[in-house]
Amino acid sequence: MYNEFYGLEENPFSISPDPKYFYLSERHNQAFAHLSYGLKSGGAFVLLTGEVGTGKTTVSRRILNILPDDTDLAMIYHPTDEPRELYACICDEYGIAYEKDATIKDLFNQLRDYFFENYRNSRHTVVVIDEAQMLSEESLEQLRLLTNLETDNQKVVQIVLIGQPELQELLARPSLRQLSQRITARFHIIPLEPEDVGAYIRFRLQVAGRIQPLFDSSAVKLIAKISGGVPRLINLLADRCLEEGTNAQSRLITSREVKKAAAFITPPALSGTAPASVARRSALSDAASFFFSYRFVFSALALAGGIGIGMLTSYLYGPVMDIRYPEPKVKVEEVDNSGEFNDILKMKADYRSDIRNASNAAEAMRELFKVWGYDAAGVSCENAHYAKLGCYNFSGSKDELVHLNHPAVITLYDQKEMVEFYAVITQVGTTTSSIIIDGTRYEVSNDWLASMWDGEAVLLWRMLPSGSSKFVKTSGAVDFEYMSRALSRAMHHRPVRYTALNQDMISEIKEFQRRENLEADGKVGLRTIILLNARGGANMPRLIYENEEQ
Repeated sequence: MYNEFYGLEENPFSISPDPKYFYLSERHNQAFAHLSYGLKSGGAFVLLTGEVGTGKTTVSRRILNILPDDTDLAMIYHPTDEPRELYACICDEYGIAYEKDATIKDLFNQLRDYFFENYRNSRHTVVVIDEAQMLSEESLEQLRLLTNLETDNQKVVQIVLIGQPELQELLARPSLRQLSQRITARFHIIPLEPEDVGAYIRFRLQVAGRIQPLFDSSAVKLIAKISGGVPRLINLLADRCLEEGTNAQSRLITSREVKKAAAFITPPALSGTAPASVARRSALSDAASFFFSYRFVFSALALAGGIGIGMLTSYLYGPVMDIRYPEPKVKVEEVDNSGEFNDILKMKADYRSDIRNASNAAEAMRELFKVWGYDAAGVSCENAHYAKLGCYNFSGSKDELVHLNHPAVITLYDQKEMVEFYAVITQVGTTTSSIIIDGTRYEVSNDWLASMWDGEAVLLWRMLPSGSSKFVKTSGAVDFEYMSRALSRAMHHRPVRYTALNQDMISEIKEFQRRENLEADGKVGLRTIILLNARGGANMPRLIYENEEQ
């Protein structure tokens, strides 16, 4: 074994999901926050998805470690697609006795009695199902029926679904829309960024007792390329690299050992092409996870004499797609357009109804939380810190809001209808912007928006990984790691790993502040963090994405 040769206390690259090796990358940190928030909020379902090997089980294990002592947990690792057998497995996990010929109804009643008894004894009940993409529609529907069991103020059982991306597709089916609507927190994990791979390797080596560097930069770069950032593939490669290094008596792992390791591990898993496709597929899913999983998209014609809407999208918990339909060709002959006219009248009526229903600022804030991926009852600025988010009250012009590049709740006033209402602005384009009014997405002209908006807004922003809203010289290592990455991305240079708030780091902060028209004092305040997040630090929704910036 290579442990003695490299001074390791144990194998640092085992693929077993040991919680102490949980590397808190930005995406895993977000997944952890989403799931923790979903469980603490008392919602029915919590969903975690990701490609094979991206760390789903590790995240879930860490979540389970923080559950209160008064929690009764059932872990189902290989679920059956038969509803009765699924109920039986849950009963077995809780030690609930049942007759051999018990029906689904019998098992449901057994579980119901157990859950309510737990509630009366002030205990929490959680069911975790791994590999949930293996469940049938019928089994998922039976799980939904379990979440119908509730008291006046809470569910008596919470269910965590963990699975591969196919689970998202399964839950997007119309027949499962009721279940999808009960998912209070969801997250899709994608592979590590190339710059995170080195930190991941260093972290696991340190946990195993190795402080000195072991993999040189060429080795880390090649591992990142071959693995596509998938942690399980990184572990397989790194483990074999240490074997190769021990055989060659190499004190430092270089690209030479990585190439030998890659050749030893059976293709196509490490062919160099599969991980890239995995990463691309996961990245698309992660971008969509800011929204939800089921949608209806309706084309909009225009509001005659109204706000000039180019598109109307109504959705139910699904990724909102910006679909633009081509202009119809003009026909010379007469056509019956009464149906089109009726559609326009209906849209105008829907708009009037929506703005009258959008008078509650708290509901608009909840819609903004949905844009960030949080969909739970009771979310507000007061408890946003549990998800490492904060609220920022903005006052200024549209250009200034766009500069901050964060979706926001804005206050609008329709002079014609004489109604003040709240909307969530989610995207800004050259001539149009996307806003959500009372759950309905509209695409409106920027001129219309300027005439309606008073310049006031509230936006959500992401705190530092430690949960702090300030970065100072005494900040922890995880915050220094994040700030180093954020500065390098924002300033478009090679990563510099800062471990102290030294003069070089302060100078770079000042340069960033000058570029962003902030006071260049080198102090990282709220506005500086918000802009660093927007310029590449955080994985978050934006008003304008980099390839769209002008």
